[in-house]
Amino acid sequence: MELNIHIHKFGGSCLSAIEDIDAVVERIRNSKGRAVVVVSAFNGITDRLIEQIDHRSNSSNSAFTASIELEHIERVPEIATSPWAVRFAETLHHLSESLDSHTIEPNAELRADALACGERLSSLAIAAALDAHGIPSIPAWSENTGIRLIGRGEDARIDMKLTKELLEIPEGAVPVITGWYGVTKDGFALLGRGGSDLTATTVAATLDASSVTIWRDVEGVLALSPRWTLPARNLSNLSYTEAAEFALFSEPMLHPSAVEPLRVPGIPLYLRPLHSPEIDGTIIGPSIQLETPQVRAVGCLPRLVPLTWSLSSALSLTECVSDAMSTLSRARIRVASVRAQPGRVRLLVSSRMAARAKRILSEKPNLPTPELGDPLSILCFVGEGIGNDSTIRSRIKSFANDSEILLTFSEDEKRDHAIHGTVPANQTEIAIQSLCAALDLLAQ
Repeated sequence: MELNIHIHKFGGSCLSAIEDIDAVVERIRNSKGRAVVVVSAFNGITDRLIEQIDHRSNSSNSAFTASIELEHIERVPEIATSPWAVRFAETLHHLSESLDSHTIEPNAELRADALACGERLSSLAIAAALDAHGIPSIPAWSENTGIRLIGRGEDARIDMKLTKELLEIPEGAVPVITGWYGVTKDGFALLGRGGSDLTATTVAATLDASSVTIWRDVEGVLALSPRWTLPARNLSNLSYTEAAEFALFSEPMLHPSAVEPLRVPGIPLYLRPLHSPEIDGTIIGPSIQLETPQVRAVGCLPRLVPLTWSLSSALSLTECVSDAMSTLSRARIRVASVRAQPGRVRLLVSSRMAARAKRILSEKPNLPTPELGDPLSILCFVGEGIGNDSTIRSRIKSFANDSEILLTFSEDEKRDHAIHGTVPANQTEIAIQSLCAALDLLAQ
């Protein structure tokens, strides 16, 4: 493969306004080596598509599609006169037809195809913007470049073996590849929230790229998610393992599987601010074992409700869990955690979805009616080596006791790089603030 390839991924938060598009152009103009671009849909487009598909807003599909067209033209006026103008119009027509077809006969593949139009339109618009500024570019859609997935709906995964065999990107211009979706044996499917990150790292591993940069609207990775509005420290680096763990508990930092294609080749992943390229941001790479393990970040899945039920000997544990998970997935209810042991099952779901989840599962004749437990939040303390260091666990527990926080450590799956615990939901904010301060994770 060609050496010195650099992958640049731009998410929706970096595709919000004309100023963002100008910054994208400059980042590619100043890229080292050969630039390969991966894009998400423009900011807000996917949410609008989901709203149109799931709730069938008052506007007709043709009127809705016209409004989507206008949003792209407002951010990238060049698209109307670009070499991709005809393809842009064809994609909008395809979107309208897909929405009509899904209204008549809904299915997972049609839904994925319609949602993927956001990425397709973004690819065309960014290619037009680059081309208009003297950077020859070409849209490269997942279905044409060889991105192959396994699964259906919105939780598919990359078929690494087949993608490596089939991946082919255009030569002679900067390819602008669509993220988030790909092709399965049945049609189109999606990679879940943040899936464009995984598209970018898969392309990087396949092309043996020198680096991947995910451009964002923040300076890098913070030791605590911005959602908590606390002044957390910026992390200059994370290991692949730390990043993967933290991503599970700190949306929208990174797709949890995004680092996996990079591990074996050791390709560095940079998370950098789009409008401040002089800032290095955060680099993610191979593990560097510290002499003294320390907690480097804290993640949280807040306000979850346990759904538990007991099983008689006549019920298969595996079948029961599989049936419950499938049922909730079809209802678009995310299960944050599963604990299954002989005679008992516990699922954790968002407090907003708990009553609905109980009702849906209660309607299944082959499942016992679940009981709802008290709301709780999961805390994840991240850092290489901390899971095997009893003194760190003792320090965290001591800090919690000092603040009268009812912290209970999980003993289910001990990890070298993380410690998991739960607190009552009504103690979530004070737990995060107190423990992060005690662990010196807040900026001075």
